[in-house]
Order: sequence, then structure tokens, then C-alpha cells
Amino acid sequence: MQSKARLLEDEFSERGKIPGVRYLQSFLLFLCLFAAYLLRVSISVAIVAMTPDKNSTDFLLETHYHIPVFDWTQYTKSLILSAFFWGYLIMNLPAAMIGRRYNNQKLLAMSMLLTVALSLATPSLVIAFNWPVLVIIRFLQGLSQAFTMPMIHGISAKWAPPNERGRLVGFVLGGLQFGTVVTLVCSGILASTRSGWPLIYYFSGAFGIFWVILWLLLGSESPDTHRLITQSEKNYIKSSLTQTVSERKNLITPWKEIFTSMPVWAVTISHVGHNCGFWLLLSEMPTFISSVLKFNIKSNGLVSALPYLAMWLCQFPVTYFADYMNKKNVTSLTFSRKFWNTLGMSGGALGLVVLGYMGDDANAAICMYVFVVAIGCCTNVGFNINHLDLAPNYAGILMGFTNAVAALGGVLAPTVCGFIVHDQTSVDEWRVVFTLGAIILFFSSIFYIIFGSAEVQPWNEPKNESGKLK
Repeated sequence: MQSKARLLEDEFSERGKIPGVRYLQSFLLFLCLFAAYLLRVSISVAIVAMTPDKNSTDFLLETHYHIPVFDWTQYTKSLILSAFFWGYLIMNLPAAMIGRRYNNQKLLAMSMLLTVALSLATPSLVIAFNWPVLVIIRFLQGLSQAFTMPMIHGISAKWAPPNERGRLVGFVLGGLQFGTVVTLVCSGILASTRSGWPLIYYFSGAFGIFWVILWLLLGSESPDTHRLITQSEKNYIKSSLTQTVSERKNLITPWKEIFTSMPVWAVTISHVGHNCGFWLLLSEMPTFISSVLKFNIKSNGLVSALPYLAMWLCQFPVTYFADYMNKKNVTSLTFSRKFWNTLGMSGGALGLVVLGYMGDDANAAICMYVFVVAIGCCTNVGFNINHLDLAPNYAGILMGFTNAVAALGGVLAPTVCGFIVHDQTSVDEWRVVFTLGAIILFFSSIFYIIFGSAEVQPWNEPKNESGKLK
């Protein structure tokens, strides 16, 4: 009773003041994902600029400015787009395990610096050695960015009180969409300049360096180590997490319980399905827009960005409304996670099927594209945050595991598309791709409804030296 009173007292004392340091941490992590997606997603537009159709205005413009262009097949481009996810798949779980033992703040900064260095070196290396070196670079960037989500979830578990988790972590995850918007818009504009597509890699690398400096100055792994936090805010955060987050650093990871937990597999399957749909649209829609809908590279970037802007804007009311309904006990946490997850994934599946039958009707296709992507924001308060519900002590490990398996979605989407789409102007071939994506999304949604949960799992409780729960 006393603990609850203290918690309410600290919560009350934080009201009316300058926003707490936990909001600053959320903003910095938001910028981290923003920077990460600048570096990750820019290839989707850059590859269109690097391989323009020989009869297009983009090709004529680039040759006029003596910008190098390449004659790569669709299969080669799909190989380049999927290479990142092979590295991402391999390193996610090891990255999460490393994060259990070392400072998450520094690991996050180091992974960003490596990704930035590779981005800055890309233009020179690709011009010298052609596409094989780009495959290697993207693979290495996948290895380095594998640290991003496990570290962010591990840090968020220590900073986000349960009754603020939806909006704080939801805001952080919004960096994915906002980074995508800026990348797609800016990449198209940068590729249209005299410097051409190399400028895309230099711009994203420069922002990555800026974020690292900001993070090392103002970021922290936990409230205990931040020099600007007030004592009342620290008490509020730590009191709210007392029952679920342990102070111990080297906890024994309950691997057997994790791998045999159906709620964990529900998150994993949803994560895989979401990634298949998300990366199918993100990596292949610029090509679809260019080849089928006939937009030039500058317009392509603007059109490709529109759905992710809608997604980013929609996630604010969704995350706040979901938190409000949970706080007022209108919905249980488990029902809330399942409801929003179903809306995001099943709604997206329906939209993909319809998109496949839009043909080359540009206006209708773009409207449906916006709907499919925007409704996906609902998963930010569905499976995407569920790791912190199930086991706050092992949130980074869970994210590492599900993200590693989910990287298959990023590998499969462009690879399968490369096998199916031989004629990039064929609406029928693109329809097959969209329908397959819809089937995967719908199945993942149903699996989560059946097996998903938001209850803290018994194995979240730390074990003692003998392996028994304390």
C-alpha cells in the first residue's frame, strides 16, 4: 500500500513540470530508428536511380551529368535488397545476448557508426567493383544494425512505465515510419541532383554521425545512470517497474521456456508476417510505381513516402487511445494487443489483395497503397510491443529472437518477387506477389489471435544460482 502511495506521489510530482527525461530518451531512440531507416531504406530508391530504364528521362539526366548507372537484372536487384536481411537474421540473437552483458547505450552507438562508415564508402566501392561489393556492404550493414532493436527494447524496458508503454514505445517505433518517409522523399530529390544517387548514401551517413554525438551526450542505458534525471522521476519509473524488472545485470536466460512459449511464438509469427508485408511494399513498390504506374524517380520518392507519412501520423492517436482504454480498464492488455494487431495485419492483407486488382490505375493503386501501409501502424500496440509485456527482464533477448526469425520476411519478400516478376510492367505477375503477401499477413494475424498474450510470463522472474525461481 505504501509502495502504491509513493508511486502515485511521484507520478503527481512529475505533472506540470518540464517533460521528464524518459521523454527525452524516447525522442533519442526515435531519432535512432529514424537514422537507422535512413541508412536501411535508402537503397529502395537508390537502386531505381542506379538502374534506370534506358528510354527514361532519368537515364538521360544521369548520363548528361556523368553519373554512373548500371544494367542489373531484376534478380540481381532482389539479391542486393535481400542481402541486408541475411546479416540481420544471423546477428540479431547474438546481438541481444551481447546486450545482456555490455552497456546497451555504447553498443547502440557502435552499431550505428559501423553502418554509417559502410554507407559513406558505398558509392566509391560500387563504382569500382559493381554489384557484388554492394551485396557485401548490405550484408555487413545487416550485421551491424542487428543490434538496433534488441538494444532499444532492452533500454525501453528500463525507461517506460507500464501505463505509458504504449505511447512511449509506440512513439519510438514511429521512427521507423518517419525515417521511411524522409528517406523516400529525400532520396528521390537527392537522386535528381547533379551529384545523383551517391548523395543519398552521404546524406544518410551524415545524419547517422549526428545522432551518435547526440546519443552519447544525452542518452543513457537506464534511469540510474542519467545525469539529468530528477530523483522523483527516477523513483516513479523504478517503482512502476519493481514487480517486473530486475536490477541484476547477468540474469540466467530461460532459453527452454522462451523457445517453448506459445505467446512468444505468436509474437514471432506475427513479426515474420509483418516483415514480409512491410518489406515487400518498401523494397518493391518503388519499382512497381516506376515500371507499372510510370512515375519518374523524383515523383516516385514522393509517392512512395506518402503511405509512411500517413502511417506515422495515424500511430499517435492509435497508441494514445490504446493506452487510455487500458488505463481505464475498458480493455484488458491481452485483448488490446490482439485487437490492434488484427486490425493492422488483417486490414493490410485485405488491402494487398485489392491492390493486386487495381491494374495500372495510378490513382486507385496509390490510394490503396496508402491504406495498406497506414493501417499497419496498429501493430505498434500489437505484437511490436508485446515483448515488454511478456518478459521485461528479457525484452532485448525476445526482440533479438523474434527479429532474427522475422528477418526471413525481409529476405523472402524481394527474393520471391525476383523469381515471380520477370516482366516488371506485368500487372498479372505483380498480382501474384501481392496475393502471396496477403496470405502470409492473414495467417500471422490468426495465429496471434489464438496464441497471443500480454500476461507477464512466470519465467520472467530471475533464477538463483541453482536455477530455481527466486
